Amino acid sequence: MKRTLALFLALTLSLSLLAGCGGQEAQSTPAPTGTTAPTATPDAEEPTTKVVVDGLGREVEIPWPVERAVVANRYNSELIRACGAIDRVIAVDTNTAQDRVYWSQFDPDNVIGKGQSELNYEKIVDLGAQVLITPKNGTYEQDQEMLEPFGIKVLVVTGWDNADLVNQIEAVGRIFDVEEKAAELRAFYEENQQKLDACLANVTEKKTVYWEYGDPYTTCIPGTSNDGWHNMLVSAGAINIFGDESLAGKDIDPEAILLADPDLIIKTSSGPALKNTGVYTPPTQEMYEEITAEMVSRPGWSDLKAVQNKNLYCTTGFCAGGLGKLIGALYTATWLYPDECADIDPDAVFDEWMSMQEVGPIEGHVYRLP
Repeated sequence: MKRTLALFLALTLSLSLLAGCGGQEAQSTPAPTGTTAPTATPDAEEPTTKVVVDGLGREVEIPWPVERAVVANRYNSELIRACGAIDRVIAVDTNTAQDRVYWSQFDPDNVIGKGQSELNYEKIVDLGAQVLITPKNGTYEQDQEMLEPFGIKVLVVTGWDNADLVNQIEAVGRIFDVEEKAAELRAFYEENQQKLDACLANVTEKKTVYWEYGDPYTTCIPGTSNDGWHNMLVSAGAINIFGDESLAGKDIDPEAILLADPDLIIKTSSGPALKNTGVYTPPTQEMYEEITAEMVSRPGWSDLKAVQNKNLYCTTGFCAGGLGKLIGALYTATWLYPDECADIDPDAVFDEWMSMQEVGPIEGHVYRLP
C-alpha cells in the first residue's frame, strides 16, 4: 500500500511536469551563422550535500544548506525558533499552525497534515521541501519511504523528549548550521535543570502525584505516548502513582487514585486548543472552574488530601510542555516542595522562554483550586 502511494505520487509529479511543458519535446535551434552557441557557465555552483546526525543518532545526507524545511510537532518548531532558524521553515502541521498568535507566520490552510502521524506527503512534495523534521513518536520510517522518491530527506528531532533534550537541541544546531545559538539554548536549559537538581538534593522524602491529561482518568505511564509527562514528574522529584510501566495498554482503576491518596494532583488542559495540544492563549477562568468542579465531584475525591489541602493545580500543555517540559517540572517541584525549591521561579523561566519564542509574557496558564 505504501509503495503504491509512493508510485502514485511520483507519477502525479511527473505528469504535472509534463503538463507544465505542454507535453512537447524541446526543439533545438541552430545558432545563427557567424555566432557561437552559448556554453554552460564554468563557475555555476553544483548542489551540495552534507551528512548530519539527527536527534535519533541517524546519519542523514541532506541538501546543504537547508533552506526549505517542513516541521511536524510544535515542540520541534519551538526549538528551531529558539535557535534562530525558524525563517527556514516553510510549513508546519495543523496542531502547530492553529495558534494564530504564537505562529502567525504559518497558514493553517497550508499545512503538511494534522500532526506527525497524519502527514500529507503530496503537500510536502508540492511545497518543494528539502527536509521533513518529525519526532520519534511519529511515522518517520514510513515518511522516509514515501518521500525518498522525491529526494526529500527525513530527520528525527523530538523536542518534547526531556530525557534527551540536550541532544535534540544540538541536532537542531547541526541541521540548520546554528550551533552557536543552539549552545546558548542548551546553556539556558542546563542552568535551570541544574538549579532544580540542586534544590531536590535537599528532599529527604519524595511525594506522590496523580497527573491527568484531557479526558478523565487519562494519565502518564512509562513507555506510552505520555511518557514525556511521566519523565517530567520524575524530574520534579515526584513519585508518579501510575509510574509502573506494566500498566501500559490498560485502563487505570479510578479506585487506585483513592487508595494512593496523592500529595498533589495536576490536570493538564488544552483549553481553547485542539485536544491534547496547546496554544499561547490560556483557558478562561470559567474553563478552569468547570474542569476542577468536575474533578472534585468524582466519587471519593472530596476526601483526598490533595483536594482538602488545595494542592490541585491546572496547567496547560503549552506552558508545562515548554523547553522539553522543564518548565512543567519546575512548577511541579515548587508545588511539591515549596521550602526546598523556594529559590526557583517557574514564572520567570516561562517568561524568558516566551522571549526566546519572540512573544511577550503571558499569564493564565496556571490555576490553583481555590
